[in-house]
Amino acid sequence: MLRDGADRDQLINLIGRSNPTILEVGAHMADQSVRFAEWFPYAQVFAFEPDPRPIRNFLSRPGNPRVHMIECALGNYIGKTTFYQSDGVPPATPEEDIKKYHPEGWDHSGSIRPPKEHLSEFPWVKFDNTIEVDVTTLDAWSESSGVKYIDLIWADVQGAEQDLVAGGRKCLRNTRFFYTEFSEKELYSGALDAEAILKLLPEFELIEMFKHDMLLRNKRAWDQPIRSSSWRGWLSPNRYT
Repeated sequence: MLRDGADRDQLINLIGRSNPTILEVGAHMADQSVRFAEWFPYAQVFAFEPDPRPIRNFLSRPGNPRVHMIECALGNYIGKTTFYQSDGVPPATPEEDIKKYHPEGWDHSGSIRPPKEHLSEFPWVKFDNTIEVDVTTLDAWSESSGVKYIDLIWADVQGAEQDLVAGGRKCLRNTRFFYTEFSEKELYSGALDAEAILKLLPEFELIEMFKHDMLLRNKRAWDQPIRSSSWRGWLSPNRYT
């Protein structure tokens, strides 16, 4: 029986160091990034999110100095892109929960890919609004930030997995573990299933398949990190290229 997803003990055991560099791509309010910072006491965690609604929520809370919100999408080019904002209310959600957890609507399902089967699979999720957001590539960000070696990329990019990979070929060679969501249905236009994502990443091997995610290991990744001190100069959210 497939598990729901990777847990704390599994990731701590695999990463094997207290000071990893971790990227959460499609971070929403960066809750997972905050957990990473708690699990790894000397980690530096970079959270990428283009939707201003969860970013506002993240910025309204007490921050962790080791969690850095980067306000852009990661794709296969540098510039601007259309972001399809999600909205709606989950069925049977109490009014108090809507106010507490979804004050600006359902902002968990937005993507740089237009919705497709998502519209029929989850009809309560609406995609009536689009906005223009900044987009860069993983490779361009790595070069500009000085972050060359990555322990873990945790991706929840809502059908844009191939865009993330296409823009990060160089960076992925120096990434030890890659964790990504997938769907066997084309929820977003052009979204890939698990098999297709694995074919995009021949340098990675499958560690574990979960219900809706998979955890991969780089077969040729570096063993000991060469730390760069230059990443701090890139923390301004207005730098994307």
